[in-house]
Amino acid sequence: MLSLRGSKKVVIKLNPVVSVVIPTYREEETIAGCLKSIKNQEFKEGKIEIIVVDSHSPDNTRVVAKELANKVIDVKARGVGKARNIGAKNTKGKIILFVDADTYLDKNFVTEIYKSFKDPSIVCVAGILKNLERLTPLNRLFAIFHYGFLNKISSITAYFGFPLFPSVCVASRKSAFEKVNGFAEDMACAEDVNFSRKMGKIGRCIINKNAKAYTSVRRITNCGKGKMYSMYFRNYIRVFILNQKPWLTEFPHINTI
Repeated sequence: MLSLRGSKKVVIKLNPVVSVVIPTYREEETIAGCLKSIKNQEFKEGKIEIIVVDSHSPDNTRVVAKELANKVIDVKARGVGKARNIGAKNTKGKIILFVDADTYLDKNFVTEIYKSFKDPSIVCVAGILKNLERLTPLNRLFAIFHYGFLNKISSITAYFGFPLFPSVCVASRKSAFEKVNGFAEDMACAEDVNFSRKMGKIGRCIINKNAKAYTSVRRITNCGKGKMYSMYFRNYIRVFILNQKPWLTEFPHINTI
C-alpha cells in the first residue's frame, strides 16, 4: 500500500490479517494441494500467513510444505491439539484459521471468513464442508449425507449457542483463542468440538455458508463407516456426557488414497 505525503511515496507494509495453521503427520501427498488452495485465495484485505506444524513425519511432508508455507515447525510429538496450539503461538494475524492437511479451500474462503469477523461480537467462524474426491455413486451419496449432516448440526448448534464445529476449517479471533487456552492437548478425538463449545461461552460462533471447503473422506472409507462412527460416538459420550478422559489417546493415521 502506498501513501503520498507531499512529493514522497511512503510504503506502508500490511501486517498479516489472517494466519492459517495446518497440523500435519505423513501428509506428503495432500499438503501441496492444501497449501496451493490457500496461496490462490482471492483475498484483498491484507496478507495471508501460512504455518505448518508437523509432528515429525518420517516422509517428505516438511520438504513439500517448505516450498509453499511461510513457516514449517517440526514438533517431536504427536497430537493435533498440541500442533494447533503451537502454530497459534507463532501466528502474527489477529484471526487464526485452522485447516486440515487434506482439505482444499474455495478461492473466496478466506474473504468470506474475514467478512464474518467484521461483526465484533463474533469470535469463531466455520465453513461448509463438501467431499474432495471423485467417488462411486454409492460413496458419493454417503458423502453428501455425511457432510450435509455435519453442516446442519453445526448450523443448528451454533444458532442455539452451543456450537459443535469440526476443526476441518474453523477460524477464531486470536484474542478469543488465547482466552479459552486453545485446544485440549490430551484429546485425540472431539478436541475440536470441545474447542468450539468453549468459544461459544465467550462470544458468538457462526457458520458462513459462503465459505466452502473440500475435504477428504479417506479416513471413513479406509477404516469403515461403522468403525469410524462408533469411535467418534463412544469418545463423545465419555467426554461430554460422562465427563471422563477420552478413551482414544492417539488418532489412527490413514494414508492418502
